[in-house]
This record gives sequence, C-alpha cells and structure tokens, in this order.
Amino acid sequence: MYDINRISLETNAGADFYLLLGDFLDEFYRATPETRTEMLREKPEDMSRPEFVPFLAATAHKLADDYGLAPPRWAFERRCYLPGASPHFGCGAKGNLRLLFMYKSPAEFKHRNLFVDENVLARV
Repeated sequence: MYDINRISLETNAGADFYLLLGDFLDEFYRATPETRTEMLREKPEDMSRPEFVPFLAATAHKLADDYGLAPPRWAFERRCYLPGASPHFGCGAKGNLRLLFMYKSPAEFKHRNLFVDENVLARV
C-alpha cells in the first residue's frame, strides 16, 4: 500500500515529489474506503522544501473531505502550515494567474497559505 508518508520518504531520498504524488493519487482513487483511511493515517517526515509538508497536509485534508473520511490529526500540526506570512503559489504563478489561484484554490490549501489550481488533485 502506498501511504502519504512514502511520498516524503522517497522525496527525501531524491525522487520527484510530483511524480510520487501522482502515483499516490492513482492508488488512492482506486482504493476502498478502509484503505483510503489507512493511506492518510501516517504523517509525513520533514522535507527539504518548506511547502511540501503543508502541501501533503492539504492533500490529506482535501481527500478526506471529498471522500467523507475523518481528516488525519497530523494534518493540523503546526508544521503542516506554511511558515511565515508569504503565500506559496503553485506552478510559480505570476500576475493574473495568482489571482485565479487565490480564487479557485481549494479551502484545505488556502487554509495553509498554499494557492493552487482547483484541479490540483485531479488525475486523467
């Protein structure tokens, strides 16, 4: 089973965060409700980029909300919020794209000062 902590462990070992996130999401969307809960249970390790743990917390929180699961408690720890007052914009957004992300970003991400596309967790 692929859990959210595996993303942090493998990213810390040098793997690409976004590829791992995609693999995790693919497995999560195919999983049973019991397995989904288990996939979100273990908190991620600390990571080199300050936005990664808050991003994983927002991901776990959003997936839990979308699938009627209880959000994991670890997702509300202090380290799961972007430090400082400056927001982080996905895709290196500038100008009007920032405004769009501020409007469209899911609440679970905004809550952590992360602004991303509304379809950030979508898979094709």
